[in-house]
Amino acid sequence: MTLFSRRRGLLVAAVAVAVSACHPTATVPPTSPILRRVIPARQVLADLALFQRLKEAAHPGIYKYRSKAQMDSTFADACARVTSRMTVLDAYRLVVGITDFEGSLHNDTALPDSVRKALEAEKSFFPYPLKLVAGQLVLNTGHAPLPLGATISSIDGVPARQLVRALGKYYTTDGLNTTGKAVGLAESFPEYFRLEYGPRAGFVVRYYAPGARAIRQQTLPAVTYAAYERAFADRHSRPCDRSFFEGMPAKYTFRLLPTQAKAVLTLNTFDIGEDNSCGHRRYAQFLDSCFQLLRRSPAITHLLVDVRGNGGGDDDNDMLAFSYLARAPFRENQRATMRFWQVPGRRYLTVARDTAERGGIVADIAEELRTDFTKGADGLPHENAHGNPWFQPKPARFRGQLYLLISPRVASAGSMFAAMVRGNTSAVVIGEETMGGYYGHTGHGSLDYTLPNTGIQVSFFRVDLAQAVPVRASQPFGRGVLPDYEVSQSAADFLANRDTQLRFALQLIAAKQPKRVAVSNKR
Repeated sequence: MTLFSRRRGLLVAAVAVAVSACHPTATVPPTSPILRRVIPARQVLADLALFQRLKEAAHPGIYKYRSKAQMDSTFADACARVTSRMTVLDAYRLVVGITDFEGSLHNDTALPDSVRKALEAEKSFFPYPLKLVAGQLVLNTGHAPLPLGATISSIDGVPARQLVRALGKYYTTDGLNTTGKAVGLAESFPEYFRLEYGPRAGFVVRYYAPGARAIRQQTLPAVTYAAYERAFADRHSRPCDRSFFEGMPAKYTFRLLPTQAKAVLTLNTFDIGEDNSCGHRRYAQFLDSCFQLLRRSPAITHLLVDVRGNGGGDDDNDMLAFSYLARAPFRENQRATMRFWQVPGRRYLTVARDTAERGGIVADIAEELRTDFTKGADGLPHENAHGNPWFQPKPARFRGQLYLLISPRVASAGSMFAAMVRGNTSAVVIGEETMGGYYGHTGHGSLDYTLPNTGIQVSFFRVDLAQAVPVRASQPFGRGVLPDYEVSQSAADFLANRDTQLRFALQLIAAKQPKRVAVSNKR
């Protein structure tokens, strides 16, 4: 998907050529000694070698989207980039590049706490939130010298399209997905810019005001990260994207629109509580009451399920919701596998206190392997019927026309639910590609390690899941759940804080047009 619309393409291209010749604002030295500390090359190389061993031994998704030769080449390239003058941040960028290339939204890379705190204390961050809207990087605040909705052409001489490409690696998504990168950029652009390009005292921003054709320039002073966080909390788009970045007052809601023969079920999260918890029981009662009401209301023939803010959560909350939509018995996975019978690299597991905590982690995983997995023909653990039970459709399941609203924020259990609905019902899917994969993901329990020389913390999950969804020509491998109607917020709706996707869905339902429209897979 191009970052800039064709209507502005020639003008933006000309500007990009001009600014590429400009010299970016000079970096300033890091203020903290911990950020300037040089790590010997042999120590960085040792951590990279350990990282590769841990991935190969423990991460079942390491070759899900990339071949062994590709991953080996990526590790080798990172090692070739090691120099004798590397800081923790330099090493961090190498690890992030490997992690992003592999392709799993459950991958994470964290700086040592002392480095993170020193970094956040710097007055070196871009001061305002930005957001990708209709393919443009725009200013997401009305409290800045630039106007709200200003289209960013470049920052410190780096064109906007190059910024989006370069900074996307700091926010991992499943497989080949790129839409989810926009979620990370919207929240953490200043952090990513600082990590990629170094500290700045200020930022030279070239931009177009909304509706203007002439390019303008403004220098913005750098701020601390806490100051940026306050600006982000007061961002313009918060009424529309609050569920993407913070807890909602209600984790799930339901409303009837009887005069329009439809209902809207919103599932903002599955982070509700494990089976048998109080939160899960309340959620189960809520769902049953909603669908019992629909069963008693035959005039309600259309149900819209909105999961756009759903980044996942606890096991079986997704399957419970789907049981009210399913038409036949179903399972969560076609198969699920792990790469080990004993936790590799135990001494490097990240623990807060002592070795007893490390032993507890190992014991919990051993118990999971004993109860939920059996040895497959390849000698590796494969999930058994206990870990992957069959679910039955609920008697009160919805039998009318189903619609599903999705977004790039949908991940993990959220995207699994969306994939089940997309693949196993006649739902009409509206919105934007999810960051979570349609065919599967690597999840179910994290493994957290600390690389000893740099202190960088790496996390990945230990079970690779092939979700129980049919193969579809319209769903290429490596992509998220794709919509039937691709609808994203327009620039005008962004300025007015209108919910473009919900408005489209309600209008579509009102028009009684559930006919599917082919969507191009090209991006």
